[in-house]
Amino acid sequence: MLAQIETILCENTLCVLCTETAGNPYCSLMTYLLMDDDISVLYLVATRDSRKYQNLLANPRVSVLVDTRQTQGAATTEKIVSVTFSGLFKALTDCEAQRIKLKLATEHLELAEILKNPNSVVFGIQLKSFLLLDGPVDSYRGDL
Repeated sequence: MLAQIETILCENTLCVLCTETAGNPYCSLMTYLLMDDDISVLYLVATRDSRKYQNLLANPRVSVLVDTRQTQGAATTEKIVSVTFSGLFKALTDCEAQRIKLKLATEHLELAEILKNPNSVVFGIQLKSFLLLDGPVDSYRGDL
């Protein structure tokens, strides 16, 4: 199961980050980065004044969804596999954030504008548990 999750995380770069504060859920489509083949932490970037980042500061518990549509394409007849994670916001040291920011800039050119923004912040999501849906019926739960 963990091998399948690792494959999904390594082959994709988009996720939906779900945050919440004061009973108000909020979802954001995000580009993520894995470092050093460690599938337990996703790294993302936002601006400090964004709703998602403010929600993370108020409530560090999140949900993250990654699925196989990015690699399968729109016209696929294969079943979609998705993984929903429960996780925790992880603030980074300046040194860690700079290292991640450089790798994001190199591997994800589409993030150039936000990475140049002086108000941007790089952070981690520590993944704790998962629900893998292998098509519309089969599901598997576990901890990372």
